[in-house]
Amino acid sequence: MEIEIVQTSSISTYVGVRASAHMSNLGESIGRAFEELIRRRNEIKNIKNPNVTYGISPPNYKGSTGTVDFYCCYEVDPLENLPHGMIHIHLLPRTYSKTHYRGPASKTVTAYDYTTKWMNENGYTHDDVSYYFERYDEKTIIESDDERNEVKIFCPVKKT
Repeated sequence: MEIEIVQTSSISTYVGVRASAHMSNLGESIGRAFEELIRRRNEIKNIKNPNVTYGISPPNYKGSTGTVDFYCCYEVDPLENLPHGMIHIHLLPRTYSKTHYRGPASKTVTAYDYTTKWMNENGYTHDDVSYYFERYDEKTIIESDDERNEVKIFCPVKKT
């Protein structure tokens, strides 16, 4: 895995579908939300790259025992005519750890564990006031749990 610290410089806007479920059932709910997002893609105006989707998690979702939200989105610019039943999210400029994960989708959680360990060893901590997000593109292979799967994971961080 490769990790670097990146600073976003502008507000980014996302439009998509909310998945809500208890953490134990979240994967199934996310799958349905991504299916709806792809099916309704033509309703979303000004998609920056139709080959790239995002999975966005709210702050403080870790360790939640209740219902958790997860947002399946496209990045848009500018935001225009939000489709019925969809959500929009604005992410403000901030500092992130960017982890390039390669491996089976079912083992993506190991990238979060690795990132947390790396952060602790390099003077960073989670900045749990902002959203986490994952970037999926043509190298992302979720369906077959393929070793060639690639995901970029962005965790909000701050110096300790």
